[in-house]
Amino acid sequence: MRFYDAKGLLKPVSYSEAGYRYYNQESLAVLQRILTLKYLGFSLRKIEEIMASRSIEQQLSEQKELLIRKKRHLEEIISAIEVMENSQESDKYGFLIRLLNLLTEDEKIQEQYRTAGNLEKRIRLHDYSTSSQGWMEWVYERLALREGDRVLELGCGTGLLWQANAHRLPSGLRLTLTDRSFGMLEKTRENLSACREIFESKGICTEYRICDADSLALEKGKYDCIIANHMLYHVKRRKDCLREIARGLKPAGNFFCSTIGHGHMRELHEIVAAFDARIEMPFQSITKPFRLENAVPQLQAFFPRVERMDQDNDLIVDDIEAIYDYVASYPGNAACILEQRGEEFRRQLRERMDREGAIFIHKSAGMFRCHI
Repeated sequence: MRFYDAKGLLKPVSYSEAGYRYYNQESLAVLQRILTLKYLGFSLRKIEEIMASRSIEQQLSEQKELLIRKKRHLEEIISAIEVMENSQESDKYGFLIRLLNLLTEDEKIQEQYRTAGNLEKRIRLHDYSTSSQGWMEWVYERLALREGDRVLELGCGTGLLWQANAHRLPSGLRLTLTDRSFGMLEKTRENLSACREIFESKGICTEYRICDADSLALEKGKYDCIIANHMLYHVKRRKDCLREIARGLKPAGNFFCSTIGHGHMRELHEIVAAFDARIEMPFQSITKPFRLENAVPQLQAFFPRVERMDQDNDLIVDDIEAIYDYVASYPGNAACILEQRGEEFRRQLRERMDREGAIFIHKSAGMFRCHI
């Protein structure tokens, strides 16, 4: 208590003549908050930041969310140990280490996008789309790019947007393609090297840049178009990012951002949960902060005009390996569990396809056009 007093975290309401500190019920609530945040691993400096200018209702809400995350984290550790116990591998400790290295959300995402492999596995499943138009073609048509436009893409992935639409690009584009993953950016460069002749004939210039959207800094009024395709839910400092995007647009510029809805891939999630409830599906929680249903108020804080556009599209999949690879690409423990139970999962998928002919998976995806 003396230490918290010295640090300014928990000041006494008064002192006795003998120098004893007096506290009240409000002090007890503050102490409980400090101890909870300490338990969750926050430094005292971070605790001071969190507690500043927060109402008790906000504090309780935030505290509940943090404890839920802690609970989920402990459940993942237990799950990792259970997988190790049931493993037939001789190096069980090596297997456990692989699982534990993926337990925090940040580490899962970093591993997920370290190379293009996992993203390419997930893209493959969308080859079974019911739409006659692929996602990247659908997105491109709504950009309405003009000759000579300056374009910034945040989180360019493998560069598929530009590769799929190379023949349709207007002349003189200035493309700045960014990603926080060096491996992903290198894959983009490799993919677009196949379009070199087309780009040269159209006078299209391409710049590749490592960039983390959580620390975005853009030159004011530089871009005609900024694109964030299925990536804003990864951004922790989303308000700062959106503010910087608005700053980086020209007065008549457009910002396009895509995301998913609550029911996206619901049937696949149900299949996985029924097969093995231990398999993590973190994209369900990762995407929650920025979905079709809650994105508009976040965008309108920086863009007065926001238009929502939904793609009419589902999946009908008759390829067992396409589904298997998609699930194995989930961030977290999916690949490790499927190493142990992969044939059983394939057998269940095969039995379902034999009954139904194919597996239907609903998609809920769309895009927002934002104007300053």
